[in-house]
Amino acid sequence: MLAPIGADERYSPFGRVLPMLAYDAGHPPPARPVDGPGTDLVRAGLDEVTTALEARSGARASTLRWSRQLLAWLLAYPGEDWEQRWLASGADKAPRSWAAAAHAAGVVAVAGNAVTGCGLLIQARLLRPSYSWLLNTHFAVLFDRFPQANDPHEFARLRELPLYRRAGEKARHDAIAALVRVMIRTGKRLPQLTGDDLLGYADLVKASGRHRREHLAWELMVELGPFAGEPPTLRSAWTAKSSSRQYTAHALIGRYDLPPHPVVDLLTDYLTEIRPRLDYGTWTHVARSLGVVFWRTILEINPGQQDLRLTAEVAAQWRERLMTTTQGLPRSDYHAHLINVRAFYRDVSQWALADPARWARWAAPCPIRRIDVQTLRKAKRQRTARMQERTRTLTPLLPQLVETAARRRDWSGRLLTAALATPHGEPVTVDGVTYVRHDPPKPGRWNRDRIWLRDPDGGLLDATRLEADGFWAWALIETLRHSGARIEEVLELTQLSLRHHTPATTGTLVPLLHITPSKADRERLIPMSPELVQVLLAVQRRARGDADAIPLAVRYDPAEKTHGPALPHLFARRVGARQEVLSAHYVRTVLIATADAAGLRDGDAPIAFTPHDFRRLFTTEAVGAGLPLHIAAALLGHLDLDTTRGYTAVFPDEVITRHQQFITHRRTLRDAAEYRDVTADEWAEFEKHFQLRRVALGDCFRPYGSPCVHEHACVRCPQLRLDPAQIPLLDSIEANTHARIREAKGKQWLGEVAALRETLYHIGRKRDQLGAPTTRRQTPG
Repeated sequence: MLAPIGADERYSPFGRVLPMLAYDAGHPPPARPVDGPGTDLVRAGLDEVTTALEARSGARASTLRWSRQLLAWLLAYPGEDWEQRWLASGADKAPRSWAAAAHAAGVVAVAGNAVTGCGLLIQARLLRPSYSWLLNTHFAVLFDRFPQANDPHEFARLRELPLYRRAGEKARHDAIAALVRVMIRTGKRLPQLTGDDLLGYADLVKASGRHRREHLAWELMVELGPFAGEPPTLRSAWTAKSSSRQYTAHALIGRYDLPPHPVVDLLTDYLTEIRPRLDYGTWTHVARSLGVVFWRTILEINPGQQDLRLTAEVAAQWRERLMTTTQGLPRSDYHAHLINVRAFYRDVSQWALADPARWARWAAPCPIRRIDVQTLRKAKRQRTARMQERTRTLTPLLPQLVETAARRRDWSGRLLTAALATPHGEPVTVDGVTYVRHDPPKPGRWNRDRIWLRDPDGGLLDATRLEADGFWAWALIETLRHSGARIEEVLELTQLSLRHHTPATTGTLVPLLHITPSKADRERLIPMSPELVQVLLAVQRRARGDADAIPLAVRYDPAEKTHGPALPHLFARRVGARQEVLSAHYVRTVLIATADAAGLRDGDAPIAFTPHDFRRLFTTEAVGAGLPLHIAAALLGHLDLDTTRGYTAVFPDEVITRHQQFITHRRTLRDAAEYRDVTADEWAEFEKHFQLRRVALGDCFRPYGSPCVHEHACVRCPQLRLDPAQIPLLDSIEANTHARIREAKGKQWLGEVAALRETLYHIGRKRDQLGAPTTRRQTPG
């Protein structure tokens, strides 16, 4: 009889121990459903099982022989059925060595025969190995043949789903393998599986150190029907049942391991009371300030503290500790914690007047002194100065970043297009650099649907990812700098965010960008420039792809810890078979890569743009071009003009000029009520500026509030953006100008000749902007 195999051998395919899977391997499988497949063979004898396998499976004679040898081997171990004998053998706890041990003991001639024979027993539902065993054992055909023998009609329905057809071969295989493993372990049929079954398996896979590959399986089961009542994606389901969800006040305070205390109960009641008026991110920050930074530190200083009435010594020690972190570094959010604690004391004191029975016993003097709060003003000024200094540093670097993003987008797109048209092993030349097309060595389901190239140094390039990163970096930079929106607002944009308005007075269509409520819960409409329209149309085309409509995607809000509804998000990409909204980590990654490619540096230090930098640059440019501050605040969604003012970084040589213009404008047009909302007339004037941009040859890009310095001689004006559709009109103007030059020469109007040649020169410049052909090119004079 083969000795039981060691119970401590739990290896992953990567050679790492899997401690989190040990409990699954050491416990018997869950109870088998009464009507489950294989129930009639669980307690049958060796001959009955062999006969049934031969009749049902259609397997080769050699596979049947190896299965019988394994069953004969299992008979030597105690147990009432085959599963108990399987566990008693120790094979379930040694997925990497049990087959070799069976071969060494003479059970099978070759170790691989034991795996093949065991696969047939699993297919027949005689054995239900643990997840750790299933994940660490390689089967050649089990995941293809198991669906053929168990619920073939349900698996056929699953393969007909549009989501399954859109997925790549590798994603399909991973989804089927996940469902088969869950069916094997639970003993259930496919329609009987529940969300908890797949979630349990997914958690074990994550604990083993592997990447999660169950996303498509979850979405297929939702679309197929068994998971119809579950969240639409695995991420949203996992979030709802994990630490990434929204906590109640009691659960949130419980995370801080505070000892039982009446003040802890008070903190819970206080957090519950203020929850409706705060967003979840701010609320959790307040909870941490009160629970960890304040009360836990107070108990460390004075373990006998019974209420909120602190002595002067305890309050002074707490303020001193607050200034540094546990690592001994200066605390950057020092004043934020002070404000939270001060608000806590003041709220309790005010509530004590309205409801003394509940709050009066906790009213106490606040340990935050007036001088502590007054230092906040200095800290705000210092923070504003740092923000403006950074804006002044980034302003001259923005054109280089924009140019690099556009160049990388074009290069990566041409590289991918050339690679797609080139077979394996053939050269691909782009911009004078020769690459070699390289396909993965394992075709079929192991191909990740990516295009690989070998660079001249022999390294591998993922052309598919390069093209995607180049496009999204360009799209994000252009959208952020032309809209001034927050990054979370950009990632929340959907197809429904693109609006338009046609005023009855002019009939000219004005494109608008609808920003949904975000940080300040204040929705707004932003007039879009032609550049922003072109960018968002390109994003819309990419998000739609070959489909008739933009696929739906579910966005996870890391601040609110919630998943939004399925919407046609614009800034979403295909990840495997699912459509996912770009994550904040991905946004930072592509922005850093673009800045690095542009070689942006401040002295010896590299510089990277953050998404919020573009919001400050947008504000500085708009206000510097003459846009009134309160209109800029409305466009940005700010509730306070001081916030908008802090975003603007006015350069020193413009300070006096801008200040004089502001004083003059205020004295002539406004009364003392400076801080007010935008009036309807001001909005009408603001919109009218954009409506008057349309001229015969194209669009005038004169800044808001500035006069026409060329006195409407548009063909000479550098602010004119020529419309390609108006090339025939430009040809007519050019022909007429040549005729007038000939007339002026004949009559010796030399001044007129010089002016007309200047016009021809600018006509040629306008053609160069569009790359339009020209027959003659005149220069001034």
